Amino acid sequence: MLDLDTDLLRCFVTVADDRNFTVAGARLGRSQSAISVRIKKLEDLLGGQLLLRNNQGVTLTEKGKALYPRAKQILNDSERLLAEMARPAVSGRLRIGFLEYVSPHRIPDLLASVQRQLPDADLSFRVGLSRPLLSALKAGELDLALALHDPDSETSTPVIDDPLVWVGSSESQVNSSGKPLSLCMMQAPCIYREAALKSLSKTDTAYREVLTGSSIQSVRSAVKSGLGFSVLGRSCLGEGLKVSHALRKLGKLPVVTLSLHGSDPRKTEISRTLKSVFRDILD
Repeated sequence: MLDLDTDLLRCFVTVADDRNFTVAGARLGRSQSAISVRIKKLEDLLGGQLLLRNNQGVTLTEKGKALYPRAKQILNDSERLLAEMARPAVSGRLRIGFLEYVSPHRIPDLLASVQRQLPDADLSFRVGLSRPLLSALKAGELDLALALHDPDSETSTPVIDDPLVWVGSSESQVNSSGKPLSLCMMQAPCIYREAALKSLSKTDTAYREVLTGSSIQSVRSAVKSGLGFSVLGRSCLGEGLKVSHALRKLGKLPVVTLSLHGSDPRKTEISRTLKSVFRDILD
């Protein structure tokens, strides 16, 4: 009797989501070659090619397209079963604020995963920027909020570190002709913006701001289109975005710490759940 290893399915789904073996490997803590071996093993088990590599990245074969939604469902069912068996002590109405800086293109997956891991809780989410979320928490509109860490707050519990990196599209090249660097950035105040401008100032690098966005997703989309470069959290990487190695010369960027704020008695379990979700989806 043959068994289908869910780890093989997770490797396949991650590559299909990112359309890149290297990025998928980084998320899963494996090398590109290790991911390739797992995909080949799954293809041998299922009797056909699932993925095709080309200059633009990775595409799904017809067999891969047929497998993808079913593989996602199996992984979701497995996650839900583990959560139900563990029975985390979280129930009742729970309103959680969620910082949009964290992997904005994967927020629906992250929130759905939180729901599956807390099956007895009546969850609702508010996605936004750090300051409005903390204001809503203080006003009693939220029970807990994932926001930027505040070392001066006794209720700011670190959950995840998100290193900042210079990013560009998969096709972008840094212009070496002396022209100003094209930047896509959030409007102030923004920690990403502050880090980018501080780095440019230290190195006397000329730049021009070609896009000023009101959301991280808008900045991410602009960079992905090739409009310019930006400083974003590593969690923002994915299909069409890559770390700009050419801009590493601008110096080391800070690491952003995200924390769970609030004093709700369910906070410890929620923090544990968020760490698990981030480990599965982002690491």
